[in-house]
Amino acid sequence: MDWDYTKKQRRFGNSRTKVRAVDSLDSTDTIDLDRLNIPTLTESGSFDLTRVTHDSFGRLLQALSVPTLLITRSHAIAFANSAFLELSSTPFDPSTTTFAALFRNPKEAREAQLMLEDVFEHRHVRVKERILRIHDTRIWARIHLRTIRLGGERLALVQLENLTAQRQLRTVQKYKKLVNIFPLGMAEFSTGRPLDLSLSTAKLLNGLLAARIVDGNNEFALMYSRTTMADLMGVTLGKLFPYRGIRREVYEKWLRAGFPTYTFETKEKLINAATRDFENTLIGNVSQNRLLGFWWLKRDISERKRAEHEVLRAQKLESLGVLAGGLAHDFNNLLTGILGNISLARAALPPGTKALERLEAAATASTRAQELTRQLLTFSQGGAPIKKIASIGELLRDSVTFAIRGSKVRCEFVVPDNLWHVDADVGQIDQVMNNLVINAVQAMPDGGVLTVEAANLTVTGSPGLPLKKGEYVRIAVRDTGIGIPQEYLQKIFDPYFTTKEKGTGLGLASAYSVIRRHDGLMTVESEVGVGSVFTFYLPATPAAVAIPEEAEEKSVVGRGRILVMDDDDIIRDLAGELLTMLGYEVDFARDGSEALSLYERALREMRPFDVVVMDLTIPGGMGGKEAMQKLLEIDPDAKAIVSSGYSNDPVMGDYEKYGFVGALPKPYNIADMGKMLHAICSAKRSMRAVKHS
Repeated sequence: MDWDYTKKQRRFGNSRTKVRAVDSLDSTDTIDLDRLNIPTLTESGSFDLTRVTHDSFGRLLQALSVPTLLITRSHAIAFANSAFLELSSTPFDPSTTTFAALFRNPKEAREAQLMLEDVFEHRHVRVKERILRIHDTRIWARIHLRTIRLGGERLALVQLENLTAQRQLRTVQKYKKLVNIFPLGMAEFSTGRPLDLSLSTAKLLNGLLAARIVDGNNEFALMYSRTTMADLMGVTLGKLFPYRGIRREVYEKWLRAGFPTYTFETKEKLINAATRDFENTLIGNVSQNRLLGFWWLKRDISERKRAEHEVLRAQKLESLGVLAGGLAHDFNNLLTGILGNISLARAALPPGTKALERLEAAATASTRAQELTRQLLTFSQGGAPIKKIASIGELLRDSVTFAIRGSKVRCEFVVPDNLWHVDADVGQIDQVMNNLVINAVQAMPDGGVLTVEAANLTVTGSPGLPLKKGEYVRIAVRDTGIGIPQEYLQKIFDPYFTTKEKGTGLGLASAYSVIRRHDGLMTVESEVGVGSVFTFYLPATPAAVAIPEEAEEKSVVGRGRILVMDDDDIIRDLAGELLTMLGYEVDFARDGSEALSLYERALREMRPFDVVVMDLTIPGGMGGKEAMQKLLEIDPDAKAIVSSGYSNDPVMGDYEKYGFVGALPKPYNIADMGKMLHAICSAKRSMRAVKHS
């Protein structure tokens, strides 16, 4: 066959048939339809074109705007009109290929061969939609096949509907719908004209900053306080993400790398919104070494960063707790000796003496030192709260009123009558309120208003509050003070962080730690010149729970036999003096093994101990926890109090679980010890009386 596509002269046929597709013997471009003798359609569905003038038929197919092929019985492409050739972006010769070669992969090519054979065999019309490869271009096409007879030769007439634009439109529409429900912002930027990557850095940067938004989703618009993406159309990258500060490094790294996918984090203060953390991803649209545009994906990760910061802060507190707990243990043992001896000395002096005044001052100083160790203990791993059901409303009023006494600050309470109770360590929550109120008073040196608000809250899993589902009481302490700079807010609860000249950096850190150990949450919001609000959440007991009233104060003097187990000589001597003064008979043991031996001997001699006071931690020996288990094996009715200056064990917070009847944290004084022993011994005597009655 004679093919000359460069001169647009295309012939098809066999040895008996020659048809010229473009050129005519006529001197004009008019197709002479009078020379066509259109036959009737045969019963098989083919056209009998034996009587059609070939030149006229070829010119007719060539004039069609529909891409058209004629395929021979051997599957070779015998004819391709101009519309088909124009599907490719570069000239090519289709006579060197077959119909099956238009399909993308061997499987589809095989299906095309079978489909063509079926058309030739059964002479039925077939229609299929497939992706075709036309030389260097791919299109989505609807393929129409039918057979024709021309000069005695049977051919397949193939016509293609180019559905590429239609498919792309559908894809774009689906993409738009999908993008608009993504939980991240997406924006597409166009550089206007392609930027050659060989340009200087300065020119590339200028072109990048001038790129404008041409598409995107509403989530991206909302991040910039816009209702829809239409409000951001045409806005330049330079306006949304100015080339200044640390952002210079982002631009320069992306430019130097050639605009690959690049992810980075930013902290941004958006219009009419608080500062937020974002994860950004830039994706360059680079083709033939030219930047055509790029996509910007933006995800709000503020809550994730907040959670990460909470974990980091907790790790810091736990690390500090290892040191703080050890220090508090030794320090509280010393304080126990100091306060105990002060109590003994005060009891031995007549009222009104000068020495008594000095001892009272020493006791006050020791009590302040005790408060410091109490703050240190909140950092230790064992600073577990000793909880009881309490009315938080009364606690708030008492704590705040006491803390602001003598200041220029006026307090307003917004506490409803139906406020739920909380299951909390009253002493620790009082410490939290004391620290928050002192902080607020110091932020208002010239006076101001302190507002304490409380409310019931049910958490159902809101992403804004990293709390377990359940009921909580929300307490907010709001001041009208100087406020806290934004750069300090992430550090405000860190141990030893302070902006005050005489501050220790433990007040807010200990408050945060207490709330965390109550399975709650503490947050802070502040604006310089306006004030701050510290908010904390405590697990609540919504049901009306009766709170046991405090027992009436009774005399601490008692009687009975007490066994004191402690490895510290000073503590043993002090306990002996205190208990003797209170009217008890005392014996001593250095560790758990000695205490068990003494207890068994006392049982045999029918002189049992009424109460055993056990130190929780005995270095190198049996401590209170193990000794209590063995003691109950000896005497199931044994009564013991656990005592410790190191709260790194859950025993102090849940002593009944381990068999104890009470807990006596160090340092303790004569009143603490006397009250507890009196209650236990009185109860034990009452039970003996019942048994013998």
